[in-house]
Amino acid sequence: MNVYSFTYTLHHVLVLKLLATFNFDRLRTIHNFLFLAAASSNAGERLGIRCDFYKGVTGVHSFEVQGVITDLEKNDLLVPERPVLTGEGREFYYQIASLLRNERFSDHCMRLALRYQDNLWRVNHEVLFHPLFRKEKTGRKITFPLI
Repeated sequence: MNVYSFTYTLHHVLVLKLLATFNFDRLRTIHNFLFLAAASSNAGERLGIRCDFYKGVTGVHSFEVQGVITDLEKNDLLVPERPVLTGEGREFYYQIASLLRNERFSDHCMRLALRYQDNLWRVNHEVLFHPLFRKEKTGRKITFPLI
């Protein structure tokens, strides 16, 4: 296995950090969680990590986040079709974790995930009632206000 065959971004490191720290039940929960994190942060915190989210029937979808997940699965860092790191994925994350040291959005995500603790399934429920989610039509891009 060659974990260095891809170019990794802060998005990759953030997803690895979330998966190494918390137990997500489904891949869709990661999309919804990152949407709630982006929606509850100000524009200054989102500078290093930028994702576009689109409204779906049961939550949001981000092509950037899905691309990151696909990259991690292709490189055997993530169990296919499940939000669980492999042994190699966990080891690789520990090697590159320091890249997020000064990233404010990563810290915001960790604080938000700690509020959910073991109830990350609530993320899928709460996204349905978020004002930004509710005001958009299905299939449309959700735009965040510049706070």
